[in-house]
Amino acid sequence: MLVVAEPVSAQWPLGEGQFWGKLSWFHHETTEQFRSNGDKLPFINSSAESLSDALFLDAAVGLTSRLDVWLQVPYFDLHFNDDADQRHSSGVGDVRLSARYSIAQLKRGGLPVSVRVTTKFPVVDFPIDAEIIPVGEGQFDYEFWLESGLSLYPLPAYTLLWLGYRYRTLNEETTRRPGNEFTFLAEIGGTSLLGGAGGKLVLDGVFGQPREIQKIQLGPDGRRQILYVAPTMLYSFKESTLLEVAVRIPLLGNNYPAGALLSVGLFHSGALWN
Repeated sequence: MLVVAEPVSAQWPLGEGQFWGKLSWFHHETTEQFRSNGDKLPFINSSAESLSDALFLDAAVGLTSRLDVWLQVPYFDLHFNDDADQRHSSGVGDVRLSARYSIAQLKRGGLPVSVRVTTKFPVVDFPIDAEIIPVGEGQFDYEFWLESGLSLYPLPAYTLLWLGYRYRTLNEETTRRPGNEFTFLAEIGGTSLLGGAGGKLVLDGVFGQPREIQKIQLGPDGRRQILYVAPTMLYSFKESTLLEVAVRIPLLGNNYPAGALLSVGLFHSGALWN
């Protein structure tokens, strides 16, 4: 259910031996969903309520001056309750491993351009039982990103843009193949001249193609889409440690839960070796 938690390292290469880590908590509860036509309405079972909590552990390491690797491990605690039953699932979700390579440093390093390749590894099987809430999707995904950022120096601010494509493979056990997805993230942010406070505004979305079951495409009504805007407050305790609080507000969607998400993240960076 949750869009990938974006790393805080913006767009500039980490550098050899440098690292960052981020622990993020997401909370989401809603009684509404975006239907296949885009209307935001109560769940088909009007008594239903979805409650979700998730922890994302992100870690990145610079292997060279141009190459970074990034690992993301999520943990989900999911509830879906209605008059018929109270369903609950928890556990580690699908893991993502990324490699990002800096292909250019324009404007004296103020305008970096990178490519990133990500593989999503299924950790748990996707349950065939419709009464079980899945914490993973059960198939491999492959993502391809073009990423750039821009320093707004001498202002203490930056902006960035990521454009991606997610190729989704067949889950052979369920004969289900989620639709491929176009993804993007746009962000502008900065820090206060008066101290450690700052903020950013994030716009990110997932725009999927129709999914397939037993190689039969379900048509436009089977696609998954969501667009979020996320005003975010930042506070830097020191140069290497940052607290992030955000509200992710859905602007539109299809076949996706509605309702805002609250997220809190703690970020730390440093050097593993010189």
